[in-house]
Amino acid sequence: MKKLIATLAIAGAMGVSSLSAQTGDSLSDLSISGTFDFETEYVFRGIQFSQTSFQPSVEFGFPVLGGDLYTGVWTNLPATGTANEVDLYAGYAYPVTDIVTVDAGFIYYWYMNSQAATGNTVPAYIEPYVGASFDVLLSPALYLYYAVDQNGGTNSFSALTIEASIGYSFDLSEYVGAEGISFDVGAYVGYVIPDNSVNAGMQSGFYGGATADLVYAFSENVSSSVGVRYSNYSASGVNNTAGPTASYSRINSQNNVWFGATVGFTY
Repeated sequence: MKKLIATLAIAGAMGVSSLSAQTGDSLSDLSISGTFDFETEYVFRGIQFSQTSFQPSVEFGFPVLGGDLYTGVWTNLPATGTANEVDLYAGYAYPVTDIVTVDAGFIYYWYMNSQAATGNTVPAYIEPYVGASFDVLLSPALYLYYAVDQNGGTNSFSALTIEASIGYSFDLSEYVGAEGISFDVGAYVGYVIPDNSVNAGMQSGFYGGATADLVYAFSENVSSSVGVRYSNYSASGVNNTAGPTASYSRINSQNNVWFGATVGFTY
C-alpha cells in the first residue's frame, strides 16, 4: 500500500474494536500517532517516484458512534530531487463484528513539484476509498480506491485500484531474552484499472510487494523498526498518457528492492 497511508488506516481500524466508548466526550479520548520514516526509495504501487526520502506522518483519531473517525497527513521529502508530496486523508472505521472492520474515506494527493517529480502537470487529485480488514490469522484486508476524474482537458484521468494485503508479527522476545522485539512481515497485491473513456489508451497493470521489519518497542507508546522492501509492477503496454498516473503509463515493468527505518509513537 502506498506510503503506509492505507496501512495506518487499517491499523486504526484494527484498533477501534477494543474501544468501549460509543462516542468521545473530551480531548482525553483523542488519540494521536505518528511516524518518521527513512526510505532509500519512495515506491508507490510498484513504481519508484524518487530515491532516498524522509517520510514523516501524523494521524489523529476520535471515537464516534462505536467507530473511529480519523484524519492525518503523510509527506514525502526527498533528500535529492523535487518529488515533494503532501497527502491529506480522512476516514471512518467501524467494527461490524469482533472480526470485521469496515473503513471508508478519501486521500488528497498534492504533488508540489508535479512536472519535475512525476512527468505530468497535474498538481493534485482526490482518491476516495472503501475497504475491510479482518482480525484473524494474517490480518487480511481488501481495499478499493478510485482516482476521481477532476482535471479536465488533456490531463484528465480516472482509475480504479484494487488492493489486498496480509501481515504477521513474530514475537521474538522469548528467543532473544528481551521484551518488545518482533519480526513483522507483510505482503500486498494490487490491480490498476484505468477508465479509458477518460484515459485514452492508458494500460492496466498489476503490482505487488513484500516487507520484512525487525521491530523494537521501547514502551507501549514508542517503537522503532528497520527492514527491507520489495515491489514489482507489470503493465500490459506502454503509452504516453498524461495525468498523475503518467508514471504508470510510461513503464511496462519495474522491480524495486530498498531499505527503510522507522520511529513511531502512539498516544
